[in-house]
Amino acid sequence: MSTMMKAMRFVGDLDDDFYKDERQRDVWNEASAVGLQSVFWAIFVSSAILPWVAGRTGAWISLALLIVALFGSLITIIYAKRRDVDVYLLSTYGRPRVVISIALYLVAAVGIMARLKFDSYEESSTWVGALVGGIVGGGIAIAAVKLHQQRAKRREAAEELL
Repeated sequence: MSTMMKAMRFVGDLDDDFYKDERQRDVWNEASAVGLQSVFWAIFVSSAILPWVAGRTGAWISLALLIVALFGSLITIIYAKRRDVDVYLLSTYGRPRVVISIALYLVAAVGIMARLKFDSYEESSTWVGALVGGIVGGGIAIAAVKLHQQRAKRREAAEELL
């Protein structure tokens, strides 16, 4: 077991006797998922509001919150991947909760950029470039996930034929 996996097991307290009972473990895993998603929603809503109501200070706080959310997401995805669960395989992006969370994230990003703008962001052409870059980057990320899903489906279909 890698050092990272040992550290994750320690942080999650996964070796506790509590996890030996299957029902208890399942309910705790569901509760943990609900708690984690609630934290993400609180971060996205707060990050979308703070730059607009608290100015530059709120923008810095929003940026820190989004970085914390990114860290939590990455750890979750890495842990699942190391346990042979591909979170991108079953991801769907058209669901209302996904669209709302992406919209909140974008409102936060625009607010952060608006409040923390540097001298180079004074011209509208720079803002348009940043917006287009964000849209193109997001599109590329979604396309990459879709490509990953298609490849995984093809791989599974090929394995079933064997």
